[in-house]
Formats: sequence, structure tokens, C-alpha cells
Amino acid sequence: MNVAIVYGVTLLLLFGLAYFTKRRFGVLGLALAAGAMLSSLWAQQLTPLVKSTGIDIAVPPLATVVAVILVLLPAVLLLTSGPTYHKKVEQVIGALLFATLAVALLIEPLGSGLILQGDSKQVYDWFFENRVYLVTAGLIAALVDLLFAKTSSGRTKH
Repeated sequence: MNVAIVYGVTLLLLFGLAYFTKRRFGVLGLALAAGAMLSSLWAQQLTPLVKSTGIDIAVPPLATVVAVILVLLPAVLLLTSGPTYHKKVEQVIGALLFATLAVALLIEPLGSGLILQGDSKQVYDWFFENRVYLVTAGLIAALVDLLFAKTSSGRTKH
């Protein structure tokens, strides 16, 4: 399957999830970072455990599926609660940043499950070479978003 199509569909699905739930990018971005860390620490150890439960798929490899789930799980859980955007422009920008950061963090796991040749290999290589910059920019944007998030002090004004 073409890498551009896989990344494009992933980008659109994650954009839609973040846009319609109106969740702030800062929280979701840091959850993606936590998921990426969990994936790098646990994907290889959990794959045989998942396989022993009877789940075995050939395409994409089970290790790829486990790694992708571990990256996305913390953010998907946080899509149900947390701070939200109130303006459409912020909502669109936050959803776009979330989807872009997620795809940047999924470059390696998704790439390991795809057959890369020709134009697909060139697209993958470009993303792979620039993933450090994409992830760094995404995490800085997530921190900035958290700095601008308004939180209630718990007191009500009279």
C-alpha cells in the first residue's frame, strides 16, 4: 500500500477525532509523547503476550499494530475528557497539530509494516529524515498550548 495514502488516512482520522471532540492539543500532544515512550519500552515485550492470546495477524505485522496502539492509546483515552477549545480557529489548528504529531510519532511503526519501494520509499524517507524536527516542533507547540490553557481556580466569583 502506498505510504502517502496510509499517512494521509491516518492524518485525516486523527484530525477528525481531535476536531470533533474539541480537545486541546497540549494535553493530547503530551499524551502522544507518553504513548511513544511506552511503545518504545513495551511493544517488543507485549507482542508475544498478545500473540499468545490467540490474536495473530500477518499484514500488518502484529508488532506494528501493538506499537501503533501503544502510541495512540493515551491520547485516545484523553479525547473523552480534559480542556477544550472554544473557538473554531483554535480547534482546527489544534486538531491539525495533533494529527501531524501523531503521524510523526507513527512514522517508524507504520513504516516497519509497509512494503516500501519507488515513490513510497521516497515519501517515507523524507518523513523519516525529518521526524526529529516534526516531533520537536510538535512537542514545543504542545507545551506552548498548555501555557495558554485557562484553568479554573476552583473559586467562583460573586
